[in-house]
Parts: sequence; C-alpha cells; structure tokens
Amino acid sequence: MIALLDEYKTQLSDVCGYTDQTVENYASCMGMFARYLKEQGISIVQAQGPHICLWIAQLRQKGFSYSRLEHHRSALKIFYAMLVKLDIVTKSPAAALPMLKKNGPSTVMPVSKAIVFKLLNSVDRATWMENRNYLILSLLWALGLRVSELTRLVIGSFEPGHGPKIGLLRVKGKNKKQRALFVVNKLYDNLMAYLAHPKTLKFKKDPMFPVKSGKAISTDRVQRKLRQYCRKAGITERLTPHVLRHSFATEMYHARVPLYAIQAMMGHSNTAETAIYIKVDNSFKQEALNQLVINGRPSWG
Repeated sequence: MIALLDEYKTQLSDVCGYTDQTVENYASCMGMFARYLKEQGISIVQAQGPHICLWIAQLRQKGFSYSRLEHHRSALKIFYAMLVKLDIVTKSPAAALPMLKKNGPSTVMPVSKAIVFKLLNSVDRATWMENRNYLILSLLWALGLRVSELTRLVIGSFEPGHGPKIGLLRVKGKNKKQRALFVVNKLYDNLMAYLAHPKTLKFKKDPMFPVKSGKAISTDRVQRKLRQYCRKAGITERLTPHVLRHSFATEMYHARVPLYAIQAMMGHSNTAETAIYIKVDNSFKQEALNQLVINGRPSWG
C-alpha cells in the first residue's frame, strides 16, 4: 500500500499538476479508505463498486461536508484510474461513482462559547500530544483558521515579541494569499509554552503540529480528534473545524468588531462572503447588511 501511495502522489503531482496540499489531501483520503477496507479484511486492490459506495455513504452519515465528500470521490476515481493504467486492476471500481448531490444551501450553525469551553476542558493536557491537540482546537476557534491553513503552519509562522504577550501568526490561505493574525494573552502563553517544549520541533520550516513521523498533522486526523473530544465532552451539537470558523466570525461580530476587520482576519476576498459566516439575530443581521456597500451604495439598493 505504501508503494502504491507513493506512486499515487507522483501521479497527482507530476501528471495532474496538483499542489502539494492537494496531493497530501487526496493521499490522506485514500489512506482512510484503505484502513476502512483493512477492518473488513479487504485490500485496496480488491475493492469493488459496492465497497466504495458504502464508504461514501458512511462518510456522509458522519457529517462530512459536500466539498469534503467530493475530495474523497475525486481521490478514489484518480487512484483506481491509475491502477488500471498500471494493469493492477482491469476495471476501475470507482468509474461509475455518481456525482454527489449537494444538500441545498449551507446549514452550518455556530456554537456558543460555553460549548467550545466544554470541548477544550475535555482535553487532558498532561502530555505533549494532548497539549498539541489543545492548541489545534484553540487556534481553529480563537483565530477562525481553515483546517487546511492550520495543517500548513510551520514553526516560523509564529513571530513572538510584537509587544507584551503579543505575537503574529502568518497564515497561508487560499490561492497562496497570506495574512497575519495577532496572538495575545492566554493563547500567546499557551503557544509559547508549546513551542518551548522539548518534543516540539525547532527549525523554522518544521511543521508546527507534527505527528510521530515528523510530518504535519493531516486535515482528516484533526477532524477525527475533534470528533473524539466531542464524544468525550458529551457534545451533541454538530461541531467541525468549519463550524468553529463560523463560531469565530459570529463571536467577533457580537463583540462589535467591524465586518471589514473580520473579513481580513478570515482571509475572505470580500465582506459579502464574510457576512454568510455570521449567524446572529435579526438586529445584528441588519447591521451587517448596513456595512455591505458596493460602489457607495448598499448592496441591496
């Protein structure tokens, strides 16, 4: 399986021309599928169409978003097309996998601070790894990071010394756009303590949140860890990295942070995109609309 994954990564990078992040993302998808098959005593080259359909259905039941399901679908189709090309299988079991149906408009709802604190309090920070997980959850919520942005962080992404308990976290967002976010107070202390720990990697280009192999933690592993802590905390509300991002935007707006500032912090290209993330009562919604101006006029006028 390792040799096939290496060949798969080469195919994605050299033939398909995908970015390093997409290559790792698709490889992670196939790793998840391989583990699922292994539990049933099936190798990845023995998989048939029904196995793939059941796998996608299981991901949907777990609450995977439409875009994440599409990643898995694309990863499967490219992987098995490669096996056909290499004469390892005669026919791709993923070839007939249908287009996934998008379930209408987004229904992502933010969670309260009380639920987030309940989540964070479920993390036993007695070990380095638990501290790593605590920082991961903290940064997703307190800074509104995309999970892909978090997994791309390296040691050099963080710059302390911008004031008393003030640091800058330089984040690489979509389309390689960069933005700088302030890290302050308790979050600053926690991050500094984590970076000073002997087990944390030290070179600037090292991943900030590695796994045992020294590679950066994957988006799938982050999502799995979040689900584990939700179960441990007894949280029944739907809680994903994307939900934490929505929660960040809503909390910032409740704190009267201007919409354009929230837009900059989240790495959005315009305030209209940011407004979608804000889930508040009608009075707050009207205030948000009042800030959306296009060519000097309100966007709805």
